[in-house]
Amino acid sequence: MSNLWSVIALVAILFTTSPADAADTDRSVTVVQPGMVIEVGGPDAGDRAPVVSCVALDSAGVRLAAAGDDHLVRIFNLSDGEQLDELSAHIDWVRTAAFHSDGMLLATAGDDRRVRFHDTSSGSPVQSTPVLPGPIYTLAYSPDGRMLASGGFADKVLIHDGQDGRILRELDAPGGDIRAVAFSPGGRYLAAAGREGKIRLWDAATGKHLGDLEGPRHRIHALAFSPNGVLLAAAGRCRSIRLWDVTTGRVAADLPEQPANVLSLAFCGSGVLASGGTDNAVRLWDVSSFRQLSTLLGHTGSVATLAFDLVSGVLVSGSFDTTVRTWPIDGQQY
Repeated sequence: MSNLWSVIALVAILFTTSPADAADTDRSVTVVQPGMVIEVGGPDAGDRAPVVSCVALDSAGVRLAAAGDDHLVRIFNLSDGEQLDELSAHIDWVRTAAFHSDGMLLATAGDDRRVRFHDTSSGSPVQSTPVLPGPIYTLAYSPDGRMLASGGFADKVLIHDGQDGRILRELDAPGGDIRAVAFSPGGRYLAAAGREGKIRLWDAATGKHLGDLEGPRHRIHALAFSPNGVLLAAAGRCRSIRLWDVTTGRVAADLPEQPANVLSLAFCGSGVLASGGTDNAVRLWDVSSFRQLSTLLGHTGSVATLAFDLVSGVLVSGSFDTTVRTWPIDGQQY
């Protein structure tokens, strides 16, 4: 067993409702099946343990990638938390990671301004882009794996070949500091947003600009499409989550304001949206009733990243507290 990881079995994970919902639930607590806490860097890392800025899951629900400010990318087995590999191609903070749809490639990027591609079977680096204009904060693969979108501290969203990283297209970004890019599940839309608080939509196949979704002019940190590709969730420094209907360009709902900035979003199937923020909590939302379902407690640092595994129904969160946590979501009653 690698000395770079440890898994702490939880006797139970508590899903507690927020104070705003207390009248409806009498502060009830639902006890669910045990999950995991992965100490990234290992239990003896101490001050050397990395903050976790990104997690990514392969489409088979087998491998979990986690990375942060120690320049390393670690690959874990999602089922038991065992560390499988450690990738050391980067020379600066790794901000973002994304698996190709076939699971054979992992793309990573960050402050060293290169997108690097890794063979997941061997852990070897296989391709790297030239140095790009600025740090890269966000990556997203198209559902078919043919395209990889990147965004960061530049005024362009770049569309790369999904296998070798060649730049296929440059899109005018909504501002010069892009924090989130996302493809819709069907591959029809590409969305990007960042410091300007504006969401830009393109036709993913052609790069045609379809329009901008204008909201409160606060930095947007996270975007997430619903599984049917109709809703787009956006959140950031305005402390509320806005749901857009991308087929009409209209606001579908604004979820209740939260007590902290929102840094991460992930749909957990069709009806539940997860959000993570600077108050160290993960919240679950019912997107049909627009109410908060639960609060997932345990992190002791900002929750910077979320990913949901459709295969196992497990939500994964990564935090500045140097841990990755897993939460069994599928089939739970709130």
